Amino acid sequence: MPAVSTTASVSSSSSSGPASASGSRALNHCLVLWPVAPALLSSLKGVFHRVSYFPIQGPDAAPDAPRPTAADYASADAIFAFAMPQELQHPRQTPNLRLWQCCAAGVSHLQETAFFKAQGPESRIVWANATGIQTSTIGEHVLGTVLMLTHKIHYLYLAQQTQQRWVPHKELGGNFIRELKSLTVGLVGYGNIARETARLFSACGATVLALTRSGRPEPFPSSSLTLPSTGDPSGSVPTAYFSSQSRDARLAFFARCDVVVNTLPDSKATRGCMGREELSGMKGDAIYVNVGRGTTTDQEALVEALRARAGEGEERDAVGTLRIGAASLDVTDPEPLPSSSPLWTLPNCIVTPHMSALSSEYWQRALGVLALNAARLADGDEGVNVFRAPKVGA
Repeated sequence: MPAVSTTASVSSSSSSGPASASGSRALNHCLVLWPVAPALLSSLKGVFHRVSYFPIQGPDAAPDAPRPTAADYASADAIFAFAMPQELQHPRQTPNLRLWQCCAAGVSHLQETAFFKAQGPESRIVWANATGIQTSTIGEHVLGTVLMLTHKIHYLYLAQQTQQRWVPHKELGGNFIRELKSLTVGLVGYGNIARETARLFSACGATVLALTRSGRPEPFPSSSLTLPSTGDPSGSVPTAYFSSQSRDARLAFFARCDVVVNTLPDSKATRGCMGREELSGMKGDAIYVNVGRGTTTDQEALVEALRARAGEGEERDAVGTLRIGAASLDVTDPEPLPSSSPLWTLPNCIVTPHMSALSSEYWQRALGVLALNAARLADGDEGVNVFRAPKVGA
């Protein structure tokens, strides 16, 4: 498995294993519920005494596939999955469970289940996600689709592939390309994906801004996983920070950005946070990129902003118009996006099917987080990417 790291570099395959000196704390039985390659599954044999494989989740899961029994759930120390199995309704069904390792970054779908909500203060379950393993591919996706929009590659592809014609320069707008070094790129949220996106754009000469709750630079949390040689651990890349808690600061941030990149997760606090006011606060030719969650954006307002055109005498980059230049959306609301959505046919919008994280190394890294967390818990240490931990003394 490739290396992952927290503050210091740690091998994702390192583990105290079944023979750990902390044997009484070892996680012995793991249930793997998402399909993974046999070689990757075999790599867990050095981490757990027993690995039970039930590939019942994912788009290719067979509806009649064998499912874990009540005894399987009762004996499991760790579960590696995306969603909550329908048969699990209460933690008393998993009395030995110490680690629930989600194989994705988003966790709101788990937090809203009866099982999760039924946990009492005595619960020993550590809940962790796989945030950080997608950093490279999502950062590259943002950079790539912004380049497609600034160079009008998407437009050229459609015009030339479907109409078999040489598009004249005049149709493209003459000397229209906006170079990366001329852009101000703003990150909404500054977690691991945003920090890698910031690093990539900064390396291309762009000016980087960040919108966070605190509005000030902060080091990346040592309890969160990151890939080696990625991101901005110290938070020093942005030339300025803005606080999302101040309306004036928030609107000042949007007014300065040529590209706005939304990396926010789904939560009660973030749903609809990119609304009419925020879109109106952007430049009239700004590019909006969403690789967070579709629920964070008022999609009707976004369609209106993408359809709008500059009025007579109005500057292309005017602020306050509910007009933007283009969008790149890897996430929508709902998903899959219905065929009736106008987003499909807007010429200034690129829609991709929530695929920016699909690295060929994804499942190696996801299982690496599982192995790392199993090893840390076996040694009595805190896990990484934990979004709910047991109460002290539980």
